[in-house]
Amino acid sequence: MSNTKKLIVTLSANAKNDVSTVAFTVANAALSKGMEVGIFLSSDGVELSRDGATEFTHVQPFKKLNELIEAFGTNGGVIWSCAPCFNHRGLDAEDTVQGTNVVGAGPMLDWLLEGAQTLTF
Repeated sequence: MSNTKKLIVTLSANAKNDVSTVAFTVANAALSKGMEVGIFLSSDGVELSRDGATEFTHVQPFKKLNELIEAFGTNGGVIWSCAPCFNHRGLDAEDTVQGTNVVGAGPMLDWLLEGAQTLTF
């Protein structure tokens, strides 16, 4: 297997769970190390892709969750929101955080085929 610089972070927790803050903190750290990072949101995690859903989430001593998500997108991170999970919750693709891709597992699986490493939260 090749030495990859791609990382996939899978996250199924919403803003009510501090795990979501930890996941985006780690994802941003990986970006700062020069890695290509994609976050695959599934189950309750897809709620993080809804614009405004994380506005009031702040787990001390971390940065605010909405700031972490914004920095992630600004710094080149990719957000994949599981389409079936998204649709199951009745969310609207027009009301998502900038840079969110509401998709199936295909793009994430493409990265896996290329040798991406994974972290699950």
